[in-house]
Amino acid sequence: MQNRKQLIQAAADAVHKFGIRGTTSARIQELSGLSRGMVNLHFGSKEKLLLAVAEELSARYAGQWKAIADNPELDSAEKLIAIIKADFDPFVLNARDVAIWFSFRAEALSKPHIFPFIDSRDKGFRAVILELLEQIKNDGEYEGVNAKIATDALIALLEGLWTDYHLHSDIFKPEEALKICLFVLQSMFPKHFSTQSIHR
Repeated sequence: MQNRKQLIQAAADAVHKFGIRGTTSARIQELSGLSRGMVNLHFGSKEKLLLAVAEELSARYAGQWKAIADNPELDSAEKLIAIIKADFDPFVLNARDVAIWFSFRAEALSKPHIFPFIDSRDKGFRAVILELLEQIKNDGEYEGVNAKIATDALIALLEGLWTDYHLHSDIFKPEEALKICLFVLQSMFPKHFSTQSIHR
């Protein structure tokens, strides 16, 4: 099990440093300190090892928002704010992991087996956001708001902010990104969101 984790870590480091196409078995071997045969022993191939890297990143990200969504002590607006905050948490939003995400996405169309783990239209995440916004809409009686369009807008905004972080991680400020998201939500659901919501 330790060797398996070591290989996943080394493969992730290789993708970060060299990109998907530059991640060779030799480089994984060098970074892991393990023999080349270990890749085949634990994963069968380099491609399956890279798939394991994508799976791990996806599981780490999903673990954050699922734990928040399942928290019975939070109301819908509090859950949504917490999920957005988690999206900008260094646990998932850090230069190394985001670079790996974008490396995988650059290869997504040619590697369809990886696509489900890096899809910006993740069905589970989208369903949770939609459910929360539907609850907020009904609670606040926002008759003129389309929850599905609001969901699409918020997810597109989060995607754009991740891209901004990827390109400008040295000047990116998570607290400012959160304010941007709250500003957009406040324009649609004014009774539930404001800049003061950050301190909930």
